[in-house]
Amino acid sequence: MNDITNLNGFVIGHIPFVDIVPYITPFSLALVLTIVIFTVFLALSNPELRSVARFGEDKVITVTVEQKEARFRRFMTILCGVCLIGVATTGDLFNFALFVSITGIVNLGIFAVVRNSHVLDAAFEYGLVLMICSLPLFGGVAILLAKTGTLSMAVLAGMPGNPILNISRALVLIGAIGEGALAPFFATKVEMIRARGAPFINMMHLSSLIVFTRLIEIMFIMG
Repeated sequence: MNDITNLNGFVIGHIPFVDIVPYITPFSLALVLTIVIFTVFLALSNPELRSVARFGEDKVITVTVEQKEARFRRFMTILCGVCLIGVATTGDLFNFALFVSITGIVNLGIFAVVRNSHVLDAAFEYGLVLMICSLPLFGGVAILLAKTGTLSMAVLAGMPGNPILNISRALVLIGAIGEGALAPFFATKVEMIRARGAPFINMMHLSSLIVFTRLIEIMFIMG
């Protein structure tokens, strides 16, 4: 096991909020600042005006995003940023799994209003991945709780490794990779990113980056 301070630097402070208890370190603070800046930038941006040229035709079609659709996707983008802050700061493994799961659902919502059959088919497949991967994600957390009696990362960091913890760590890893649409599940994003409405779709890429970064940290903490 690895102490949190060895990975993230000294703990600046923690914020008691029911049982979530976010803790602030130089590492998590850098992640939060990145998320906030990126989310504000996307929230203030206007949807793209996409020009489509068809092969063999001498004309260019400009594709726009309806105002109602843009407002909804902007709202989901902001909500995704809030969830990512939870992913980056929480000190409880269950809340990490919960925020990661909600982030995946919100990412799905960003594409849910797109009127394109290819995008909606890909979103449906991504939704199936989210449902399937939630089982190992929360299953690994449940096994860890049953074995150790705690889900606090600070406490888990001081526990010696054993086969049961290794199994739970593997399950959490598989579940978080699927929920965050990381390899090999990133293939579900290929069709979705064809959706009009950039830059809102870029939030999915930020989500994958933040989930991956925090997941690596948690894997070190757990073993």
